[in-house]
Amino acid sequence: MNLKKLVMIMMVLAFALSGCYLNSEVQANEVGVQLESNKIVNCTTPGVYTGWGFWDDLKVVSLNTLTFVVTDPEVATADNQLVGVGITIQARRNADCESVTSLLTNWSALTSDENLIGVITATALEGIKVGTRQFTLEQLLNDRNGLSSKISEGIEADAMKYSTTIVNVTVSNLDLDDEYAQMMQDKALLTAEIDLELRRQDLIKQKASNDKLDQNQRAEVLAQKLLAEQAQTEVDVEIASREGKKVAANYEVYTLNERAFQLEMVKRYGEIFGDKSVFYFLEKGTDLTLLFGNNGIVPVQTPE
Repeated sequence: MNLKKLVMIMMVLAFALSGCYLNSEVQANEVGVQLESNKIVNCTTPGVYTGWGFWDDLKVVSLNTLTFVVTDPEVATADNQLVGVGITIQARRNADCESVTSLLTNWSALTSDENLIGVITATALEGIKVGTRQFTLEQLLNDRNGLSSKISEGIEADAMKYSTTIVNVTVSNLDLDDEYAQMMQDKALLTAEIDLELRRQDLIKQKASNDKLDQNQRAEVLAQKLLAEQAQTEVDVEIASREGKKVAANYEVYTLNERAFQLEMVKRYGEIFGDKSVFYFLEKGTDLTLLFGNNGIVPVQTPE
């Protein structure tokens, strides 16, 4: 080995042992932490960095959002029903320098995604047990968001210790006991049948109400018609009354004027017996013997 190669090897070893870094890159979804003699001196934004100092180092912390599922196959509800609960968690390390410094100083193992998921999972399993116990099974089925909130409370408080934010917790699955699931299905079918019957009864009531309304309307129409007929009858009676008065007035002259009465009688008899008939009128109270001769009527006085 010649001297030149030996010098190059020594330089590489010296560079490696010194801990300095050359053109180290911090990605857009990362934060860089610069160290001198194993002490944090600065947090960097994404970019390319080089450190020439003795024992200089650059740690990179991922800021990716981690999404993972935590499942507990058997937990008890408030009404002692056993269910399986599956939740989906989204978590992300905090990006500010103080949080990153705390993470590297106190929880350096959690810069590994796998380790961080493991720690959150352990806390989530406890949160599932505690949260589920606060709900009956029916409440869980109707309010998954409520269970998510209860589980989040426990996880978030623990995650703050290691500079991590719980972005979201969602109850993704609830596994019911087969017997209870069948009972819930039967209940749902019964509820649907009851709803159908209630709607049918509502339709019957509505139809009865409509029929009653129609009946009332018909009664009102008949009442109005009756009033109209009564009014017409009153008009007809009034007309008849007036006609009667008119006729009475026309014939009143015959009561007051006997000659006029006699003339009207002649006219009427003429209409009955013909216009060639001859009528004779005798004064009231006269007792006569009618003799028919050539000269017509001969009145004979009645002896006193």
